[in-house]
Amino acid sequence: MVNRSLLEKISKLLALANSPNENEAALAAEKAAELLAKHNLCIADLGEDQDEDITKGIIDKTGRYVTWKMWILAGIASANGCQAMRSTYTGEMRLVGTETNIMVSKYLYQYLTTVVDKLVKQHRGKGRSFIHGFRVGCATRLRQRLENRRKQMEEKGLVDDSSDESTSAIVVRSMFEKNTLAIERYLQQEGVKCKTQKSAEISSDLGFSFGYIAGDKISLNYLNQKLKKGTFMEQLTGN
Repeated sequence: MVNRSLLEKISKLLALANSPNENEAALAAEKAAELLAKHNLCIADLGEDQDEDITKGIIDKTGRYVTWKMWILAGIASANGCQAMRSTYTGEMRLVGTETNIMVSKYLYQYLTTVVDKLVKQHRGKGRSFIHGFRVGCATRLRQRLENRRKQMEEKGLVDDSSDESTSAIVVRSMFEKNTLAIERYLQQEGVKCKTQKSAEISSDLGFSFGYIAGDKISLNYLNQKLKKGTFMEQLTGN
């Protein structure tokens, strides 16, 4: 069953991820990711009878395959126990996973693609090839960092800084494994066949390099301790 109270809290947090204040937007998205991680770990501890059903959700729609958007979505999907795909017939970019995971991933996708669009504006006039390379470079680094975050969670577990409580790496791996198996069963039942898309060619190495560096600077931390102590954090959590 979906925890509606949790969904509402996460929804409010992620609605703030489009705030013009970049620090507030980042913190909102990070807090939502933290709540999602805790939610998934609780579900993993409760056993199969408490698992959420697997479903699919439309995240975006493009007339053609847009590499940088799909790479960001793929990274988010990996970090949040989902699978990303795009329909070649409708152009719909989709996620397969639990309702909660899809909802959080959707808002994180909107947040990160918005950040990339803002960064691109700083390079106006440098040409289409540079801008394309920049987007792909930024998305490449974001995807790497998101996938590395999952690996770290699986290898070291999770630590709740606010309570000094920790969750073992075994439980974290169990959470992801259960999601992966459930998604595979869902896709088989739906008769969905996935093909891996080839990497796009980059005509501007300089643009890619600039984007890669920019992607390394976008905050992906679950908690920012400095901001967490402020009144903004209290407003978000309702404490």
